[in-house]
Amino acid sequence: MDYTQTLRGLGLGEKEAAIYVAALELGSASAAAIAAKAGIQRTHFYDLSEKLLAGGFLNKAAHGTRSTFSAIDPSLLVELQEEKLKKLKEVLPEFKALYNTTGQKPRISYFEGKEGIDQINEDTLRYKGEMIGFTTPRFVMIRTRSTGKAFIKKRVAAGKRSRVIGEDSPEVRELQKHDREELRETRILSPSVFSSAVEIVLYGNKMAIVDYKHQWGFIIEGTEIAQAMRMIFELVWSRWER
Repeated sequence: MDYTQTLRGLGLGEKEAAIYVAALELGSASAAAIAAKAGIQRTHFYDLSEKLLAGGFLNKAAHGTRSTFSAIDPSLLVELQEEKLKKLKEVLPEFKALYNTTGQKPRISYFEGKEGIDQINEDTLRYKGEMIGFTTPRFVMIRTRSTGKAFIKKRVAAGKRSRVIGEDSPEVRELQKHDREELRETRILSPSVFSSAVEIVLYGNKMAIVDYKHQWGFIIEGTEIAQAMRMIFELVWSRWER
């Protein structure tokens, strides 16, 4: 098993990860022994070990004029990461207050592939209020796949209501049949009035656009853009009854 990628996800470089794995295997050992096991030069070990010691990955013990190093218990790595996450959550309100979304330039984040679309959907679910938007038959077509079903299930479980506008198609009419149990209200327009190959979702000060066929999407975060799109949605919503 390749442990390096997992450890690099925790912020370690390739050589630092190799040192930690070597120390795990050797137990308490000298710098020379760990360096040899990790396949790095001993002279590089001391510089690399400084980060590992500071990050809590290694322990150092002095024995007279010599020192030994040992890896911390792997289970403690989980505790270290949980503690970091806890601290981040504590300051998150302050960070969000500093996160400027009122300026002229909107923030745009681009995503690709199924994982990218999942990230967009997860971001919409973090918003506490109602979601509104323009749906596409392509979203309905993926309801039998994991992405669509999982998203709807999570939204309903969170008690988040939604209003959507879609073109008159068998897929959107099937979606409408499940409005009650899926906490949604769907209004259908003639394809001559509205037709879209992408989904547009408005939530808070954000707008997400997703192309399910080509597996890409992006989030635009900007108050003025979101407000303008909301006005367009409400104008269409009020013009055409269910």
